[in-house]
Amino acid sequence: MVTLNENQVELICKRIFQNPLQDIDLQDSLLDHFCCFVESKMSEGFSFEESFREASISIAPNGVTEIEEELFFIKHLKTQITMKRILYFSSFLVAFSLSIYLLFKHMHLPYANVMLQVGNVTLLFFALPSLVALAFKNKNSLDKMDKFRLAIGVVAGGLISTGIIFKGLHLLGAGVIFTTGCAIFACVFLPIFFYQLYQKSVRLA
Repeated sequence: MVTLNENQVELICKRIFQNPLQDIDLQDSLLDHFCCFVESKMSEGFSFEESFREASISIAPNGVTEIEEELFFIKHLKTQITMKRILYFSSFLVAFSLSIYLLFKHMHLPYANVMLQVGNVTLLFFALPSLVALAFKNKNSLDKMDKFRLAIGVVAGGLISTGIIFKGLHLLGAGVIFTTGCAIFACVFLPIFFYQLYQKSVRLA
């Protein structure tokens, strides 16, 4: 049985952990797994480079960070399911409340403004926080532009909702807060969002 020397182990470590993993135990386990695989292949007569290439294809064809992301997802599956339920239910309640508000407003029925406030309170205190929490738990799967777009969207949505709530309660600054949120949404979030959609459609074409 071939045994790797210190230089070969260090080389494997540098190659597979160009970006160090956050989970140290997983990093040690993967390094041990790679070394055992390479030693097994070298014992069959393959060179070190050939053995390492086979190990990379068999163990982590898309990089070790993907393994860490999948492990993280499995560990936090129950939490993510709960947060997704909160997000989907609160998003439904927001859409339902705002739709009923428009209907009541159009028909001049009472409680239209109540439905508007319910929708915005739900958005501000349930939908947006759960969206942020989910994004934070899956931050490794988001690139910088996705994170920036999400942050801008959350800020804009939060300001718009706050402005509407303040306006309903007749508090000072409601107009400024609402206008600022709308401006950020229209001038920053929407251009980024549709530009990313365009880029994805071009790549898929």
